[in-house]
Amino acid sequence: MTDVPAEPNRSTVTDAVAVQRVSDALWRGLDRHRGVLDVTEFGDVVLSLLYLRSLPSWQALASRVPDIGWAIQSELSRVDEHSAVLRPLLDSVGKADEARQLGPLVELVDRLQLPDGVLISHVFSAMLFRIASAAGKKGGEFHTPESITDLTAALLEPAPSDRILDPCCKAGGFLAAIGDELVRKGKSVDQLTVAISDYSTRSYALAYLNLRLRGIAPLILPNATERLSMGAPEDRYDIVTANPPFNISNWDDNSRFAGRWQFGIPPAHNANFAWLQYVVAALDRDGRAVVVMPQGASFSENIQEQNIRAAMLEDGVVSAVVALPGQMFNGTDIPVTLWLLRRSPASRPYEVLFVDATGLGSVQERGRRVLGGTDIDKIVETYRGWRQRRFDAVPGFAAGVPIGEVRDGGYRLNPRAYVAPIQSVPDLQTRARHAADLTQRLQQLSQQAAVVDQTIEAHLKEVMP
Repeated sequence: MTDVPAEPNRSTVTDAVAVQRVSDALWRGLDRHRGVLDVTEFGDVVLSLLYLRSLPSWQALASRVPDIGWAIQSELSRVDEHSAVLRPLLDSVGKADEARQLGPLVELVDRLQLPDGVLISHVFSAMLFRIASAAGKKGGEFHTPESITDLTAALLEPAPSDRILDPCCKAGGFLAAIGDELVRKGKSVDQLTVAISDYSTRSYALAYLNLRLRGIAPLILPNATERLSMGAPEDRYDIVTANPPFNISNWDDNSRFAGRWQFGIPPAHNANFAWLQYVVAALDRDGRAVVVMPQGASFSENIQEQNIRAAMLEDGVVSAVVALPGQMFNGTDIPVTLWLLRRSPASRPYEVLFVDATGLGSVQERGRRVLGGTDIDKIVETYRGWRQRRFDAVPGFAAGVPIGEVRDGGYRLNPRAYVAPIQSVPDLQTRARHAADLTQRLQQLSQQAAVVDQTIEAHLKEVMP
């Protein structure tokens, strides 16, 4: 594939409001041309065109109106050894061409004006969110909310030379956020080694374009499900991120018994603890990971899962568990948590930090909750401060809990069970006002009682001689 040139001003912090305006305008224009394609196929075409718009060959490509479909597919096919990875996108481009929708879409993307500081890569990410939202539950299979990927990137504190794996890459959201985090800090992504895997060919394709736009050329690994039952990938990494499909049953085809399961054989009916162990096994010494898990994994009563959870905690690989707000995902309303894992815990190995972030965020488009920059900073600073032993707890928000206490609680990892709510104590003025209200109410009740007594006494005089 033709190399994507380095975008100018990569150290500039992207103006989120400006990106939102650009994506709003683009979506309004594109929505008029959706036609016979379903929203995911339509999205494939739009994202492919945004990628191509970043290439030096775009102007020549956009001018080839008579054979634009062939030209686009030819350009997208130039992927060297990964020529098959973009097949799902090529198929969608072909459908759009047959439906005579491709020309207007190319013209619309060609007219796109980018304000200073707004990069094609960030417009690409914003359009991923819009397409996933429009696709509903189906879209959630290919998208992790940006506030979760941004939070994860900040928690992991990536370095420019890190080796990174995402075995469930979806559209590459975690890895794109890590790249953006490095750029935001004025660091280069040139030395990153990034490997992606997934169970969906469309995920591979979207992640590939998403990362290439950021100057990252990912390694394409075999389908994730081919390695999951073995309990470990072939290589080791400094960072692993994952938002695996939740609660998958019949995932192992009875081969899990041969897997390298350090903490216990996962049950066949649920892959959650297979993914967690796979991620830990993928970490090199001093490696760190963040995994999205359904809340139920934190306190599952299944004996196999309980035993695995206990073994992970006793081994010290669970560094923290963060309970996120509900309604963050398009594909599910299941409450989720972030598990922060470390291969060799260097700090506080006999404690776990629990963060109750369920009260953070704001409701935005389509009723979905989003973590803002201050929300993310609060979680990150809490985790960082706890690891640096600057404090043990943040009242009403976070608490570092000794392993012994977690053990006594049945190895349950529900943050809300360990983070005590703030007991609000009203000030003296409020308490005085409350006392005055109660005194006035007592006087009213006393007067009413006196009236009732007089009434009863009058009735008794009437009925008694």
